[in-house]
Amino acid sequence: MKQSLQTAFSCSSFLLSYPELGWREALTELLEEIEAIEQDDVKASLATFIKQALNKTNDQLIDSYVYTFDFGKKTNMYLTYMNTGEQRERGIELLELKQHYKKSGFEVTDKELPDYLPLLLEFFANANEQDSEPIMSKYKENIQALHVQLKEAGSMYKPILAAVLLAIDTWGVQTN
Repeated sequence: MKQSLQTAFSCSSFLLSYPELGWREALTELLEEIEAIEQDDVKASLATFIKQALNKTNDQLIDSYVYTFDFGKKTNMYLTYMNTGEQRERGIELLELKQHYKKSGFEVTDKELPDYLPLLLEFFANANEQDSEPIMSKYKENIQALHVQLKEAGSMYKPILAAVLLAIDTWGVQTN
């Protein structure tokens, strides 16, 4: 079951990445990959998003992504920003998260901040349970808050966050 959920996290990470050249073309393959996910509700949520995305042009996908995540203060994917904004405490939290990744053997570059949701999901997809569960627990409420904001905005990305939350719940993680 956990491996199936890790597949869901990996697919969600990809789906939340910037839709650069080749991204849309990979969706058909991803639709096949999600068939390996055992949890029907998680699979259905991801399939919903993929089918919506396949009906959009590359330009529409880029516009939607930028409008939602780059210009939306309440819908950005930097999870610690929700707690502290640009306060000094955020830097400490980012450092602790980066150190947790390193201790877990998960290598990150300086390309993205460690609280970037697609990076966090990639960590969940690759880390062992004892390393990923405390982070899932710590940021579950932030992911829920982002999901609420996406729902209120009528965003096409809400099924991905629904799938992530269903996967976290199925994993058995409670919030801190």
